[in-house]
Amino acid sequence: MASTKYCTYSCPFCYVNADFLSYASMTIDEIVSWLSTVEAPFDIIYVSGDTDSFAPPRADQGIALLNALSQFDRDILFTTRAVLSDKQLAQLATLCADLKGKGKLLIGCVSVAQLTHPHLEPPPVPDALLRLRQLHAFHAAGLASILAMRPFLPIVANSEYFDIVDKAVGGADIVLGEVWYADQAGVLERGVFRGDTPPGIEFSQHTMDFDANDALWKVYEPTDVIAAVAEYCGRQGLPFFMRSRPAIDWLRANAFGVEAT
Repeated sequence: MASTKYCTYSCPFCYVNADFLSYASMTIDEIVSWLSTVEAPFDIIYVSGDTDSFAPPRADQGIALLNALSQFDRDILFTTRAVLSDKQLAQLATLCADLKGKGKLLIGCVSVAQLTHPHLEPPPVPDALLRLRQLHAFHAAGLASILAMRPFLPIVANSEYFDIVDKAVGGADIVLGEVWYADQAGVLERGVFRGDTPPGIEFSQHTMDFDANDALWKVYEPTDVIAAVAEYCGRQGLPFFMRSRPAIDWLRANAFGVEAT
């Protein structure tokens, strides 16, 4: 939806700032036209990828995209770090009600990676507490609301993740985590650590299993952190997943009474 830099946010950990190949830029009409030609069966539309479609100045355009996509009668999931206006939230509530009338979900994911390391989500990304407040607003508007606590980063302590989860209770239906993909050249590491990578940070190496780019990534996948966060979410009554597909299946089967397909 943009012709140059797709996202107006510049989070230093984000793989689009390294070896990730950008998707083709399309207008809303072009997106709808392309999707109309897809012959393979699909049951959900993701509005995410290498951009935040709601980052200023295009929140209204992002909502227009969601409305245009609703004609396909599929579940729709979007992810954002933006904070929307009351008018925009009301528009999402209307769309959500329309989709629910068709037995479909509008799933709003709010990304929060930290509370005390603002350089990880620098301005113009809104403050993390404002985003968590919006998570509650999504829930109140009837959306399936997901806390996207992504990616897990070496400089964020478990206690900080627990604090984020605490602040999401009552507003999130599900919590999502994710490993961190860092580039071989160290660009993302220098941005996250604001200098050299500290000793003892362990990375595995593999390609992305959710994208066709063939880059070999350094992957931070802290099994101890993942286990601790999963256990803490369970104590708070929040399902925790590391991938969106099982989270969507959970929503369909449990929270909203729609059969998983």
